[in-house]
Amino acid sequence: MGEAIFSRTYTGDAFSSWQVANEISVRLEDGSLVVSDTERHNWHLLRLHNSAFLFRTIRLKCLLKFRPDATANFYIHHYGSIDVAEISADGSIVNDGICRSIAVEKSSEGLLEVEATFLSCHSTLSIGCSKNRHPFYAGTGREQFVLVSVLVETFDAYPELSRTPAEERITLVDVGGQGGLQLKWMLRADQITPVVFEPIPSEAAVLRQTLGRIPGAQVIEKALAHTTGVQKLHITADTSCSSLREPNFDVLQQYSVAPIFVVVGTQDVECVRYDDLFRRHAAPSPDVMKIDVQGLEYEVLLGFGHLLENCLAIELETHVIPIYKGQKLLGDIIDMLGFFGFSLRHIKQIPHFDGDAVEFDALFTKRRDRAIAFSESATRKFATITEVLEIDPYF
Repeated sequence: MGEAIFSRTYTGDAFSSWQVANEISVRLEDGSLVVSDTERHNWHLLRLHNSAFLFRTIRLKCLLKFRPDATANFYIHHYGSIDVAEISADGSIVNDGICRSIAVEKSSEGLLEVEATFLSCHSTLSIGCSKNRHPFYAGTGREQFVLVSVLVETFDAYPELSRTPAEERITLVDVGGQGGLQLKWMLRADQITPVVFEPIPSEAAVLRQTLGRIPGAQVIEKALAHTTGVQKLHITADTSCSSLREPNFDVLQQYSVAPIFVVVGTQDVECVRYDDLFRRHAAPSPDVMKIDVQGLEYEVLLGFGHLLENCLAIELETHVIPIYKGQKLLGDIIDMLGFFGFSLRHIKQIPHFDGDAVEFDALFTKRRDRAIAFSESATRKFATITEVLEIDPYF
């Protein structure tokens, strides 16, 4: 795996870096961490956060000793419902989850040394208790094991993240990438080529630090629109509401969220049509898009031009009432995307407007008649995309 990029051993006071994430109880005793589950039906985890873990190969070495009356197993968790490993008190590997390799050694003193290697697609590590492949369980409240030390090392994951050939990788275009990729796409880092747009330089720099670890990933420091040139970005009190359109307070004043839309400044940003970038070989043809541009969705889609013909799916945030001045609404987007063979497949209300149905997440895919005529490669990509988006793939 080469030389470690990050390496740290946690023992004694250093265990304080691991935070209780769910129902678990810990105490420090003679430099070791005594771990108890609780009687609540929940996850039982400690969590460590560091961007050094994201899109890296992790080697975790844990030295621990089970209590004689332990009722749970030692558990390493990735994120969501993804297990890394589960080890019983006798050293048996109950679950090897997403491990690339796992080894357990038991000493004559009853100490277990667990070494697990896996690909991490999240910026956290979690360890704790599980009960026979059930990490979500009701415990006893008793002490389960004592952690003597935890060694965390990270390594370049480029070989693992490159396992999918370039032509089979899904090109994900993320427009409005502040905060990074959605978790559901982070967990598919070995299958995607992300192209993320973030016009604010400081935000773009943060994204590059981690997304640059994914083969072929791009962070493009521009805003997308239907015309090329400099436009004014309205920066709002909550930066996630910032937009090239001005907030519409004739509508917003009715709602308790109005203060976060107050414009606190403006910034000139360079805008470009996506199809212009494509013609200049500066960006690839998209397979799937995620668009969150606060009222400019329609114009961004126009800027993709003919590339919408081959795009397989689009997820975007949209509105049925204009909370930004002059914005197009959901019906306009449905009509425009219908021209390119898309159907609205799913819609979910975003509850930001005091119970009113104003803002929605909308999922579009190519219609069934288009989907059944896909090439083999497009069919495979479509199957993966619809699995990630949790919608019916038609076939």
